This record gives sequence, structure tokens and C-alpha cells, in this order.
Amino acid sequence: MFDFDRWAEIGQSLKQHKLRTALTAFGVSWGIFMLILLLGMGKGLERGTMALYQDTATNSVWINGGKTSQDYKGLTPGRLVNLDIEDIAMLARLPGIDLIGPTKLVNKAYNMQYGQNIGSFQIYGIGAANAGIQKLSLQGGRQINELDERESRKVAVVGTRVVEVLMKNRIDPLGSSILVGGIPFTVIGVYKKALEEQSPNRVYIPYATLRNVFDSSPYINQIALTIAPGHTWASIRPEAVKLLAQRHRFDAQDSAALEIYDISAEVKKLQSLMTGIRLFMVIVGVGTLLAGCVGVSNTMLVTVKERTREFGIRKAIGASPSSILFMVLHETLAITLVAGYLGLLAGVGVIELVRGVGIESDYFRDPQIDLPIALGAIAVLSVAGLIAGYLPARQAVRISPIEALRHE
Repeated sequence: MFDFDRWAEIGQSLKQHKLRTALTAFGVSWGIFMLILLLGMGKGLERGTMALYQDTATNSVWINGGKTSQDYKGLTPGRLVNLDIEDIAMLARLPGIDLIGPTKLVNKAYNMQYGQNIGSFQIYGIGAANAGIQKLSLQGGRQINELDERESRKVAVVGTRVVEVLMKNRIDPLGSSILVGGIPFTVIGVYKKALEEQSPNRVYIPYATLRNVFDSSPYINQIALTIAPGHTWASIRPEAVKLLAQRHRFDAQDSAALEIYDISAEVKKLQSLMTGIRLFMVIVGVGTLLAGCVGVSNTMLVTVKERTREFGIRKAIGASPSSILFMVLHETLAITLVAGYLGLLAGVGVIELVRGVGIESDYFRDPQIDLPIALGAIAVLSVAGLIAGYLPARQAVRISPIEALRHE
């Protein structure tokens, strides 16, 4: 049952030393505030950094042709390795390859027109598989699919900058027809962000259409692929590089012949870094919190010393050691939990303020505190408060009534 008299007595005791209680409570409140703030901001940092890869599959690999740096069967170094569409079919047969598709950039920018508005933008030809590899952040519509590629349809996914220049954002671009090099293309999608692009000003069309209309050569700029579950690029890479080396006549050990970007490896490095940052933030936050709890313990030691005579009288008139022990522990918990709750509210309030203001960057977005973390912080605070109060409480229990009555 709730003992009103006991809590009233605790409140009276704390009021007698307002400044000391306030300073002690501030130390605890500041500790929980810093812990919550660091964890929340760390979550925002993690989300912002991981968002850098939201436009591509995290199990994707990107292969570009490079320039040889070694002799190979009489061929001198310095030769360009030009990937082509046949490489796609060859690599697709390897176990562990899931999706695979080409990316080709038309060498020159084409004039594009809608009504009287004209702009010059770059054209990229991509395969249907690229929709599952390079995940364009669509504002509306859809990506290029297998039917578009199989039938060499004249359809396009355009960036918001293209819509702004050609249509002045006055109409719904989906379904509209724009002239690309004088040839009409139907807009099927509008994207607002793509991997490694600062401004959304590209025009994506089916690779088969690009070959039929703009450039019939088989050469491509890039091969994009994803790794099937249960496989890793590390296990597939030796055979993939060997096949490409044989076909394009370069040494498989020549690291400069191909430029390969394994997104999964980068993501793992990033996740390890984020884990380290989170651990550091937890250590700093918990350290600050424990420093506040040490302050509580010191305060209670002083309080016990000042109340030595009182505790002696209590024991002399029949108070049990356990009642004195629980009195001191309750006082400690009252300080730590109330102060901790206020610190928790302040921390959550600051994080919500940051979210509400919309402070974001490429490496920071949407900070928040998970409920389990908040509850865990309160649990840690409760345990720390009990530990902080136990030593003063035990000292109070050991006070001899006779010695206490002699205490000045």
C-alpha cells in the first residue's frame, strides 16, 4: 500500500535542503538528458548516413570498364576495357547472380522539347532489371519494365528538373509526350533523386530503345547486378573477373582493368562505424548519468551524517533497521526518478523539436528515440539510484542509538 505519511516525510526532508536537492537532481536530470539526446541524435546520424544508399540495392555491385596497367600476351598496358552487352549475358549465367542489367550513357546531350520549351539533358539507357538495382526515388509514375524493353517502347522516366524546364511544373507530366532529338517519347515516371546525382536532370529510356534510336553500338558504360541470397560478391568475383578478363584480353590480376563497387561491403563498413558511434554515445551518456548518481550518493551521505541524531532517536523508540534503510532508499529514488523523468522529457522534447523544425542533411535526418530505449534508460536510472543510495542507507542502519544521541 501507498504510505502517504512516509512520502510526506520524505518530501519534508528534501524541502529542508532545497539547494542541495536541486543541484543533485540537476546532475541526474542532465545525465539522462544527455543520454537520451545522444542516442536520439545518433539515430538521426545513422538514418541520414544509411539514406545515402536508399537509391540502390544494398546487395548490388557496379562494374565499369577501366584501363589496363599490365602487359598481357604481348598487349601493352594503357588499353581501355570497353564492356558490352554480351558481358551481361555471360555474367547472368554465373551462380549467385540475381538481377543484372546494362547502363549506357549517350555521348552527347540531346535537345528535348515540350511545346515551345527546350532543354538539353543526358539520356541513359537502362534494362528492366535496373528497377530492382537502382531504385529511383519516384515522385510519380513507374520505372521501366520488361515489356518496355522487349518492345523497345519509346517511354521515358525523367527527373524533376526536366519537368521544371520543359513543362514549367504547370501540368501533370505523366502520359505527356516530349520530343527527344525530334522523336516523341511518353513520360511514364518522374524521379526526384538518383544515385550519385546532385540534380535530377537525367532522362532514362529502355536500353533496347536507345540502341534502336540513338546508338546501335553494343558497348555499355556500366554493368549493374545484385547478389542472390546465400551468396556474396567475394565468392563470385574471382570467376566473374576471370570471364571478363578472357573476353576482353587483360590479366585477371590487373586491378585497374575494371572499376568494381561492392555496395554491400560499403554498407557493412558503414554499419560497423555506426555501431562504434552508438557505443561511444552510450558510454558517454551512461557515464554522465552515473556521475549524477554519484552526486546523489554523496548528497545522501551528507544527509545521513546530519540526521545521525534523528536516526538514533528513531531506533531508540523502536524503529526497525529495515524501516530506516527503506526511508533513505526511498529518498534516493525520489530524487533520481523525478529528476530522471524530467531529464527524459527534456531530451525527448529537444529531439521532437529538431524533427519538427526539419533539420536534415545528407548525413542526418529524422532523429528519434525508440520506446525500449527510453524504458531501458529509466530502468538503468532506477538501478543506479538504488546503488547510489544503498551505501548511505546502510550507514544509517548501523548507527548506534547511544552514539547517535551523543552526536552534536
